[in-house]
Amino acid sequence: MQLSTFRKNILSLVLVLAVSGASQAQQNIQEQFDQFYATETSTWQEYKLVKMPKLKNFWKIVADTIKVKEGKIASARAEVKSLKGQLAAVNGQLEETQASLAASEELNDSIAFIGIEMSKSAYNTFVWLIILVLVVGIASLYLIYMRNNKITREARKLLAKVEEEYTAHQEKARENQTKLKRELQTALNTLQEHRIKI
Repeated sequence: MQLSTFRKNILSLVLVLAVSGASQAQQNIQEQFDQFYATETSTWQEYKLVKMPKLKNFWKIVADTIKVKEGKIASARAEVKSLKGQLAAVNGQLEETQASLAASEELNDSIAFIGIEMSKSAYNTFVWLIILVLVVGIASLYLIYMRNNKITREARKLLAKVEEEYTAHQEKARENQTKLKRELQTALNTLQEHRIKI
């Protein structure tokens, strides 16, 4: 858009220069003609008489002026052509720059992740999804650990209680066994004494 404005400005400038140069040349020739007509001609009846050398001299001035103006116009045309060439070169460079910029933006907007090219937004979404899955997984593992830990503590308490009861039962059984052994021994002793007496 800037280049088209630049191009329009250049063409407008060249046209203004050409028109102003042509009007200036026309004005100078017109002034010279008016001066020539007023001073170098004489009137006879309804005709104007001009001396041939003076007319040729005036025509030479007109031809020189036209030649100078044609040279300026040719120079202006060459300058316009040169500016068009420069403009085409600038357009080419601009297109290359725009293509390079688009490639750079595309490269900046993409990330290689595990050998896969993806856009930054997709990469951010993917990374946050992984983080969310990890957080959910860690929270689940923590809850499972807490539940298992509670079950383990309760099982240990229960085991300690059972062991305590078993130890008490074993002690009681040992006492009962000792008592029974004593009673049996007493009974055997008594029985043996009765046999001896009989």
